[in-house]
Amino acid sequence: MIIRQMLSKLAVTSAVAVIMVGTIASLAESVPITDGQTVNGFIRAASRVYQFKNLTRPGTAIQTARGDEYTFTAQRGDSLEVAVTAEDGSALRPAIALIDPTGRQVSYSENPSFFKYQIVRPGTYKLLVLSRNRSLGRYTVAIDGLSAPAVAVAVPSADRVMRNTLRLRPIGCGIPNVAKIRIGTEERCTRDIEAGVYTYEEASQSIKIVDARRDLIAKQLQVTVLERCPATGTPVAQITMTEPQDGRDYTYCATPNRYVQAGGYRYNSIADTLTPLSTTSTGTIPPTTTLPPTTQLPTDSRRQQLQRDYGLAVLDSCPAARDSYVVVNFPESNQIYQYCAPPTRFLTAGEYTYNPTTGNLDAAAKPANCTVTIGGICIVK
Repeated sequence: MIIRQMLSKLAVTSAVAVIMVGTIASLAESVPITDGQTVNGFIRAASRVYQFKNLTRPGTAIQTARGDEYTFTAQRGDSLEVAVTAEDGSALRPAIALIDPTGRQVSYSENPSFFKYQIVRPGTYKLLVLSRNRSLGRYTVAIDGLSAPAVAVAVPSADRVMRNTLRLRPIGCGIPNVAKIRIGTEERCTRDIEAGVYTYEEASQSIKIVDARRDLIAKQLQVTVLERCPATGTPVAQITMTEPQDGRDYTYCATPNRYVQAGGYRYNSIADTLTPLSTTSTGTIPPTTTLPPTTQLPTDSRRQQLQRDYGLAVLDSCPAARDSYVVVNFPESNQIYQYCAPPTRFLTAGEYTYNPTTGNLDAAAKPANCTVTIGGICIVK
């Protein structure tokens, strides 16, 4: 692996490493980095300041640190490996934060000499190399474990799109209350249009505003958010959240599921809490109807049922190591169908058995006198 090779070579001499790596990281913009690549970086007093959370200490406040930003594209199932090493003589004490394609921080490490992360959501990630305790200095960053990206359609230069196509004047993205436009893998900012996040569509040569609130509700609550609220009388989960930037309320409608039933709710994006607006609706509900046994459903309907009713992002196949996943067993006619998914706010990691009578996912209990169980069925005593 390139990361292990890099670490061994760094131990011999830092001068050799400098010859092997690429260019110094830009101070102002994200730096694309690809699988198998090693890049030199330099965090200095003028480096950009980033916000992050120390996810190893739940409940801690948002922190800030100077650092550099790298972007890369990952596919579901990739085993990402990152190595960040301060160069010989550097006073830098590095840390890293990983941001997924939705803009959510999913990992943090203060020991990034060998960092691993299993990719679940495909797309473009941001890797922040941060300085701890205001330390500064040079470092190298290497990345490995990514699948070959799909062939992408060439996108015109972001600067040319801003100037010639959109007729917008770009300014620095570090200024507050600006419009941020994503052009391919790059980002440009302007004040010529209303503040917000936009994406550039090459086919129509136009920009479209990104509704980050809608995406946040769908991701955090595991619900399917509708394009618009339907007419009165249609049962929906009506979710209102206050935008921290402008203090205004925005309301969205979603298809009810087993955990968020029809009714009115308020979602607090800062505390990540969902509160019913009346006593007639609750965030977590018992089943109100008896679902048909899975024997009456086609095989693919089990997967669809887990996604629709339980908000699970079911994987194409279960990984070898399953301790950190939700594992659901469907016992049918002396056969067990098993599905795996990342844990959610409603279902923690563990093994469950689908109950066709109640429609519940019951925790799979291991009998005291049984050595090996699958789906609650004793295999080896």
